[in-house]
Amino acid sequence: MSSIINNSNSNSALINTINASQSRMNPNVYSTKTIYPSAATVYTDTKKSSGTIGASQSITFDLMKYGIAQQILLCYTKEGAAGATKAFDFMDVIDRIELLSASKVIDTLTNRDILAQLSDLQLSQYYPLSKTLVDARTAANSHLFCLPLVFGFFKDINTNINLQFNEPMSIRLRFGAHPSNVSAGVSALTNCYLKMRYKAYNEADFSEILTQNYSEPELNVMTTGFYDENVAVATIVNGTKTNGENGTPVELRNTDCVNDFFVIVREQNTTDASAPLKISRVTMTASGQSIFDLSGEELYYSKLCENGFSVGGAQDSTSNVAKIQVGLWEHLGSGSQSNTVSLRELNNPEIRVYFELAANVAVDTKYDVVVCERTLKIVSTVSSSGRTQTSLTN
Repeated sequence: MSSIINNSNSNSALINTINASQSRMNPNVYSTKTIYPSAATVYTDTKKSSGTIGASQSITFDLMKYGIAQQILLCYTKEGAAGATKAFDFMDVIDRIELLSASKVIDTLTNRDILAQLSDLQLSQYYPLSKTLVDARTAANSHLFCLPLVFGFFKDINTNINLQFNEPMSIRLRFGAHPSNVSAGVSALTNCYLKMRYKAYNEADFSEILTQNYSEPELNVMTTGFYDENVAVATIVNGTKTNGENGTPVELRNTDCVNDFFVIVREQNTTDASAPLKISRVTMTASGQSIFDLSGEELYYSKLCENGFSVGGAQDSTSNVAKIQVGLWEHLGSGSQSNTVSLRELNNPEIRVYFELAANVAVDTKYDVVVCERTLKIVSTVSSSGRTQTSLTN
């Protein structure tokens, strides 16, 4: 029965061509797939080593040398009246989070960068974040919030930080100006700690890692980070629902290599968190050329995948964050570095943002228009000291 199919295939020019290709492999030829060496996986709490929890204050966590850091969860507790903790409350709690090698900052996540990361997830990945971080907490109770700190090092298993070898590293959290002040009542921030997952190999496997990775004077690792452009302010006059025919320009001052641009519009509010607004159009120009111009339904297709289709994100307000990527969307297994664009030699690069309101504003209202850039960089770790530092960004 199958012979007629095989006979037909044997006379096909296309099939004979691809069978002769070097890409051909037979999946039924048995071979053990790549496996990882066994390791001890442990979760530990890390308490703050210095600083004060409070408005515009900073606290520092010294990271333990227990192994390779696979995951870092920032956990904090808030207690307050019913309805006191609204959605996107983390935008008020967190100003920025910094990863330091000794006393030098090597990576930073601002609250806007975190929002950009959330908007780029598939729904299955976004679900735990919606339940533990983003959604409102309506009950008058003590609530635990959890945020995974996904610095560029944690986007690929090959670049996880080896805390056993690196010089002492730490994480510094700077709180926002109003971490406990919300319109529905006082919601006090009572506790903050890190829950870390470490992977520790046996002595032989760890020696292999050191031999392979640090045989040269330094280990160079390609990773990503974020850069936030200066905030542009749009003022909406009485009785209108948009920021006008000309949009709001954001001048791009960064000169690094950029993989993705994230555009966020939020109402200025000094006492309460606010969700991002729906963006209707995004354009970019540089050196007198139009780089991209996407509007309306076109924005849904900005996250292009390798198969020619685009991926959708979370089905709530985080989807209001517009993304323009110059390469391909990184799939759940991270994916290859598919493309980047250097802003170094572009003249007067500018992104212009158009947004819509649900209803006419009653008074002149100000809105922050932000462009967050996911940039490409080379980070080096010195073999003699374990010091990690950024060595190349453009």
